[in-house]
Amino acid sequence: MLPSPPAAPAAAAWLGTWSRPADRPAQIALGLAAALIAVVLVPGGPRWLGSLFDFASLTDVTRRRRFLTIAGFVAAFLSLAYVAFYLRGGPRAPDAAVYWLQGRALSHGELRWSVPEPSASFRARDLLFAAPDRVAGIFAPGYALLLAPGFLVRAPMLVGPLLAAALVAATWLLTRELALAAGESPVRAELVARVAAGLSVLSAALRYHTADALPYGATAVAGALALGCAMQARRTHEPRLFGVAGLALGMVAATHPVSAIPVGAVIVALGFGGEQRRRTLGWACVAALPGLLLLLAAHRAAVGLSLASPAATYATAFEAHVPLHARAALLGAAQRLRAHLLDVANLEPLALLALVPVVRRVRGAALLALVIAGQLVLAAPFDPATVSVGAGARLLIPVIPAEHALIALALARLFPLALGRASVATFALALAGFAVHASYDHERLSGGDLGRPHYEPDVAREAGITTGLLFFDDDQGFELAYDPTALEGHELLAARLRGDDHDRLLYESLVVRPVRHYVATVGGASANPWTPSGGGDTWRFEAESDWPPVTAVGGRAEVLESSSPCASNGHVLALVPGASGDASVMLELPVPRGPTAPDRKLWTVIPRVLQQGNQGTATLELVDARDGPPLARWTWADQASAPTCVELPAQQVELGGDRTRAWLVLRAHGGVVTLDKTTLRGR
Repeated sequence: MLPSPPAAPAAAAWLGTWSRPADRPAQIALGLAAALIAVVLVPGGPRWLGSLFDFASLTDVTRRRRFLTIAGFVAAFLSLAYVAFYLRGGPRAPDAAVYWLQGRALSHGELRWSVPEPSASFRARDLLFAAPDRVAGIFAPGYALLLAPGFLVRAPMLVGPLLAAALVAATWLLTRELALAAGESPVRAELVARVAAGLSVLSAALRYHTADALPYGATAVAGALALGCAMQARRTHEPRLFGVAGLALGMVAATHPVSAIPVGAVIVALGFGGEQRRRTLGWACVAALPGLLLLLAAHRAAVGLSLASPAATYATAFEAHVPLHARAALLGAAQRLRAHLLDVANLEPLALLALVPVVRRVRGAALLALVIAGQLVLAAPFDPATVSVGAGARLLIPVIPAEHALIALALARLFPLALGRASVATFALALAGFAVHASYDHERLSGGDLGRPHYEPDVAREAGITTGLLFFDDDQGFELAYDPTALEGHELLAARLRGDDHDRLLYESLVVRPVRHYVATVGGASANPWTPSGGGDTWRFEAESDWPPVTAVGGRAEVLESSSPCASNGHVLALVPGASGDASVMLELPVPRGPTAPDRKLWTVIPRVLQQGNQGTATLELVDARDGPPLARWTWADQASAPTCVELPAQQVELGGDRTRAWLVLRAHGGVVTLDKTTLRGR
């Protein structure tokens, strides 16, 4: 066995990777940086560069539309190139798969959708299940709403590049209003706004977040638009513009609710500070209602309560929680800050320019600083899941347009007579920073995991697979491929391969052929013919196949890998009580059937549990309705001195007929209890 490589020093980890260009985009960026440096050194170079791109003399504000069109097109093109080169053609982040599925469902007008039996074949990570057959995603619906038109025209990956173009315009608007508020002339404000737009185009983090199917780029667009319109309304004394700001704020709330708090606070402050307060705030509040109502409707669809967060409900029931300590929180904040400084302009020192207008107390800068500080506080800095290689500090992406505005204003104040030259030099540093520094993070992101999307539609199409049943080994691939209307539309139906008789039951109950197994590896992807193993009237349903379960109350349910050789499939479902010491979880127990409804039949039910000496006591009940009386009941105490599998006494239950569904309710008291599998034997 080879020795493990030595751990990188803390200082090296903090500074990141610095070396020659990591890939072809980095090489191109370095070449462009060198060209821009040459432009800076040549007398009249910046003016010549502006004329080359037909921005005319950059003081000609009548060419504003042409500038925004060209800059927006370049941003969209670069985001599209990011999809092809780094993402390898499709969504890559685990969360992106859920947004993808929610967007596909919304394209059919659904915030939640029905799934066939057995439901475990159509449930996955970050999805909430409501008995008997309803499933919903846990994320806010705003970004899914933007994806929905893309699915209708069969081009959802184009939504991100379009957002990239919109982000350039929103950054330009916000920066122009900031510059005017700071006392700059209209011509000078236009120049400052164009500098910020250029920084938006060159930010590799924005290219990633407007390429992958994640909501943070969309949040940045809506947030910048809301702030820009509110500042313009304050300057022009036009209350109706606060309606546009409110509409954008509602979109922020529907896309990433946490980000709406600091943005909303600044909009309210601008409204109170101007004339006609009632009209101003009235326009903003009424216009924000559609986004807020969409968010509340999504909450109600997922958890049944408008004011309950599906993400918080899911995390409480199904995710392990690490106690928060001050040291861990500070370390997480430092990691996020370091990642975010790189995200702003590909080079950490450039991000520090945003402090200049704040330190100099430039008018208007404090408002944007408040938004940035509020996002830093609300972004849960102790959560390491929001800081990942290549993705940066994703919860801070929405404030990057505000930082670009502050950086552009800083350049105007630091170099009042040479703004063009200073701006071109800044662009050169941003390109060079990507070439020798930031590109390594994006290269690692590109090569991480499988190095490809977990589902590539072209693989299925090239294999001639347009209909039938397609099994997936992992949640991410399933969520990317699943269409809630596929069964009724006789299209390709995606399902989770569970490795037990859930798969056989789905195969026998749905007359959907052909049946394939999609396999994605680092080396490639394929879709191979699949048939179920086993048969007869004995059915094995693994408890962990039902994760995430229907409900978990008073604790959390998690899948544990067991080293005990007796554990079926090497995994068990554990119920971990919370502080009260009592918890319950509901699982589905499928009723075996064919293409038609099952006949009433007597079944022998044999649960198996794994005892590990956790000192917990457990009750397991089989019911045919959520609040119905138990059809069978088992109790046991986990007093084992070593891991031991125990089959509970067999009990006979009549299922089928009007009992088309059955549920297992597992309760724990005083300690962790585990369920391995449940066997059904027909008579």
